[in-house]
Amino acid sequence: MTVARGFDVYDQMVTVAATPPPTPTTAPTAQAATMPRARGADVMLRFCAYLLTFAGALWMAALIVALTPLGRIDADVIVPFVAVFVGGIGAIAWAVLK
Repeated sequence: MTVARGFDVYDQMVTVAATPPPTPTTAPTAQAATMPRARGADVMLRFCAYLLTFAGALWMAALIVALTPLGRIDADVIVPFVAVFVGGIGAIAWAVLK
């Protein structure tokens, strides 16, 4: 056991601080070896790719609607939000059933 020098402020320290002995390291268990490898950055990159794909699909849908006679339909402002919501539910259902 090694003894570290104490940090004494205004003579308040009574004893010298002692560091605990190092704990022995153990070998990795079999459970750790069978865990999936997709972690952190891989999951975030996949999520960003899906989000970019979804945003691109929405942009293309808006462009097609704007450049065709469909753009002349006088729809309420809530219609695009409902369309995105229904599309999101459809995407979730497709991912679950896939």
